Amino acid sequence: MRYIKFFPLLFAFSALVFFSACSSSDDNPSNNNGGNNTPGAGLWKVSYFFDKQVETGNYSSYTFEFGANGSMSAFNGSQTWNGTWLTGYDDSANKFLIDFNGTVPSALGELEEDWRIIEIRDDFMHFEHTSGGNGDTDVLKFTK
Repeated sequence: MRYIKFFPLLFAFSALVFFSACSSSDDNPSNNNGGNNTPGAGLWKVSYFFDKQVETGNYSSYTFEFGANGSMSAFNGSQTWNGTWLTGYDDSANKFLIDFNGTVPSALGELEEDWRIIEIRDDFMHFEHTSGGNGDTDVLKFTK
């Protein structure tokens, strides 16, 4: 009979331990739990872009610059488009988010994703994005 009195207390304690061990999914890419994944200073070119087919040629006239403060610019010789980049952790992966301000050409719009970081070095960046709708994987590589 003494054990029956402690059952509600034991149940409450077990529930507390169970729910405190669970973690919620973090869908905010600005929460950087993934370390220092920042692009090196200087000008970058898209060296490979794949979205159902190789589309690298769509980026041959663009040069990109990633500022240390999260700013970025894309140039095509006659125009400049500004935006932001940030790193974070989402869906159990380090992510690199690209976002341009305002209306941009469709090629630049294709880059506005939360890219899974495969590799970032001073002279090379490799990202992948898997579509939630159809499961296709896009690949984006930058080189200096």
